[in-house]
Amino acid sequence: MPSGSRAGGLPFGGMAHAAGVRLPFEEVPAQVRAWVERALGSVVVSATTQQGGFSPGVAARLITASGRRAFVKAVGTSLNPKTPELFRNEIAAMRGGGQLPQTPVLYDVYDDGDWVVLLLEDIEGWLPPHPWVQEDAVRVLDALDELTLALDPSPWTDAPVAAVRSREFLSRWDNVITDGLDVPSWVAGREEQLAELAREGLTTLAAGKALAHWDLRADNVILTEDRVVFIDWAHAALAPAWADTVILRADMRESVTLPDLPDDVAITGFLAAIAGGLWWGAAQPAPPGLPTIRAWQRKHALIHLDWVRERLT
Repeated sequence: MPSGSRAGGLPFGGMAHAAGVRLPFEEVPAQVRAWVERALGSVVVSATTQQGGFSPGVAARLITASGRRAFVKAVGTSLNPKTPELFRNEIAAMRGGGQLPQTPVLYDVYDDGDWVVLLLEDIEGWLPPHPWVQEDAVRVLDALDELTLALDPSPWTDAPVAAVRSREFLSRWDNVITDGLDVPSWVAGREEQLAELAREGLTTLAAGKALAHWDLRADNVILTEDRVVFIDWAHAALAPAWADTVILRADMRESVTLPDLPDDVAITGFLAAIAGGLWWGAAQPAPPGLPTIRAWQRKHALIHLDWVRERLT
């Protein structure tokens, strides 16, 4: 979907562009490739794999013999058993949320019970560089404010509730305590306090009525000359209107200067909950097809913990 960099995102946020193991379009099952060509009305003559993101499936820019362009995302259960369901959630979110300037156009979808495919517009743009630069950060946060206004309350009436779907992830300070995991020095002895903060944050999250992207980071944003487009809606769910801003600011935190967020215990609790989920997750074996995620989680947990410490002082 992105064509290059300006020089020529329950994982939450990221220290850098995420790194998954991509499957070339040519290696998907023949029936999937045939459907893509039928949907596009012409034979695919070029498929350029795009990097970034954690999905182990296909992410490629396509050009057909007729000159039509599209972006394809495809995954099967053999690559990762959970990712097809995430793709199904993304399809429902994009259909339910409606077409907005800040979201890509969804052309068509395929689902045979094993492989799930999305055909989207091919956006001529670039990923924001990471670390973020001030100009990009301000522009993207402004666009997110506009998007949040359009999605609060959520136009997708059947959207899952983020606090329900992510409850296990956001409650992992209990796991950290039970497992006796080592923690940064300032956290030692305060694990119960952070667990309580996380519970308070989760309670407020459960009452949110906005449709949140829930996985915003630099590699889930595409910039063009006149658009900011938020991509990869696989984790979309109901949450407070401030949730996406918090998630995205965590990705920007070490790069740029941003105004302080309100001194709200729910926001602090949300940050603590994310930190606990990432910290415990980083200590686990890597899931199939996602070999880089654990080191990434640990680094990002430290960013959230630093933010929590700042808000508690």
